[in-house]
Amino acid sequence: MRAGTRLTGWATLLVGYATVLLGALPDRELPLKHDLPWFLAATGLCGLGWILASVLVRAQRRARLRKKTWRRRYEPWPEPRGSHALSWALGLGIALASAAALTQGVGPDGADGKWLSEVTRAGGHTQQLRVAKVVGQPETTGSRTDDVEEFSSTIVVTVPFDSGPRQVAVEGVRTQGELEQGRSIELLYAPSRPDLGVRPPVDKDISSTVGRLIALPVIWILTLTAGLSSAVAMHRREAAVARARRFEPWVHLPAALLLLCGALLVLPLLTGFPDTGTGWSLAIGSAATPWLALAWVARTS
Repeated sequence: MRAGTRLTGWATLLVGYATVLLGALPDRELPLKHDLPWFLAATGLCGLGWILASVLVRAQRRARLRKKTWRRRYEPWPEPRGSHALSWALGLGIALASAAALTQGVGPDGADGKWLSEVTRAGGHTQQLRVAKVVGQPETTGSRTDDVEEFSSTIVVTVPFDSGPRQVAVEGVRTQGELEQGRSIELLYAPSRPDLGVRPPVDKDISSTVGRLIALPVIWILTLTAGLSSAVAMHRREAAVARARRFEPWVHLPAALLLLCGALLVLPLLTGFPDTGTGWSLAIGSAATPWLALAWVARTS
């Protein structure tokens, strides 16, 4: 029966690792993100399997005690075997789970994020297209790069969709200097989905730029620091980690509830694209739950 707890326990850990590593990828628009709720569900099912197997082990032990098959009725359980690998895996895994949650806050967000996700899933890519027409007068944005003024223009381009070429109007095309007819410009679209339209690449929007250049490096620096620190601390207290492997309802059920809350908080970021403020609030709340669960287990076990 104890083999069942070891099997389900390591299955929970391995599936959980796969989930957080996939979730830690910085590009939320990847189709893979739409599979993450299923990975979360699989991790939860494995964890539930470990709880059920552990409950059966406890029931089996109590039955043996009632039958007095042990030498002493209240003989304690044998000390669980230590595991170097488990200490390091848990220490690093908790930090990675927080990083995966925080990464979901990195943009693009809102309507732009949703559009980019749909275009990417449809096989969209950027391509140089020739300007067929400039509509109206380009407007200055007030920005300058190398003493060259930036303009925002509405243009018409001929897009080679799979169903045939179409002329499409594109607004808000920013360029250094005024656009002229015949000039090539980089645009993003999905050849198989004309209904999604054509836009300038959105990877230069403020939320995505700040996230990738500032937030992501900070997240990973903190993750490595916290992960190594917690792994070393667990390695030094390997006996306590080994004892925590044994299921106790008042220890593990509240911790599991905290982790479930973290999964529910991050779920809207995996299935949709809330605005920046809401997204970061959900990501930070979800990232805190693995550490809260660890603190509860350390305090009560």
